[in-house]
Amino acid sequence: MATENEPETETEIEKVRILERSENVVRLEIAGEDHTLLAPLTSKLLENDNVDLATYNIQHTLRSDPVLFVKMKEGDPLEAVKSAVASLASDFEEFERKYKAAIV
Repeated sequence: MATENEPETETEIEKVRILERSENVVRLEIAGEDHTLLAPLTSKLLENDNVDLATYNIQHTLRSDPVLFVKMKEGDPLEAVKSAVASLASDFEEFERKYKAAIV
């Protein structure tokens, strides 16, 4: 059984591939995702004052996985991505809770 910070399955481990990593830059390929995840993730990253640039590219919607690019003013870009993902998950959980309360 996975702990809170560990992926549930081996498939989840393989979902994100680090293409480039330096002190202030990271490029990640995220398998099986599209604009639905990457657009809010990029927006969440840009809320962080230490993020200089956050963008993504999908070469071909049906044939390629998106590549997320993050450049930091200061700090670890991978940690910024992890923090943004956790914040998005929290936002989605709050939305779900409020939605369910509203439809009851």
